[in-house]
Amino acid sequence: IKEALTTAKDSLQRMPRNPKALTLVGIALSQLPEGLEKGKVAFEKARQLDPLCSETVMELTNVLVHNNKLNEAAEALQHYLRHQDSDYIHSRLGDVYMKLDMLDKALAEYHRALALNPALESAKAGLESLETLEKTEDAGDDADVAGHDDTDDLDAFATPSFHD
Repeated sequence: IKEALTTAKDSLQRMPRNPKALTLVGIALSQLPEGLEKGKVAFEKARQLDPLCSETVMELTNVLVHNNKLNEAAEALQHYLRHQDSDYIHSRLGDVYMKLDMLDKALAEYHRALALNPALESAKAGLESLETLEKTEDAGDDADVAGHDDTDDLDAFATPSFHD
C-alpha cells in the first residue's frame, strides 16, 4: 500500500491538476488504516477539478460502499448525475439503493439506466436481483399467511363467563 501511495503521489507531483492523479492518491489513502477521511479529501479535490470524471466518482463510491457509508455513496452518485447523465452511474446508484433497502428508488435507477442503454448488463442484473428479492418476500408473506393459526384470534372474542 505504501508503494502504491508513493507512486500515486509521484503522479500527482507530475500532474498536480489532474483529477485522475488525485483519484489514485484517494484510492491509496483510503486503503490505509484510518485513511478513509484523507482519501475522501483527495476524491473531493478531484471532483472539484473535474465534476465529470467518472473514475473519481466510481472509486469514491467503491470506497464508501466498502466502508458501509451508503448514504454518502448515494450522495456522491447523485452529485455526479446532476452534472452528467450516465447509464452506469444510474445502475450503480440502483445498487446502492438496494443496499439501503430503498427498493422503489433502486427500481427507478435501473429503469433509467436501461432507458439510456438497453444493453447495460449491470442494470439488467440489478433488476433481476430486485425481482428475486420481491419473489422471496412474496413467498415469505404467503408462508406467514399459510402458517397462521386463526384459532388464536378467536380467544379475543370468547364470551365472558357470568357468575350468578
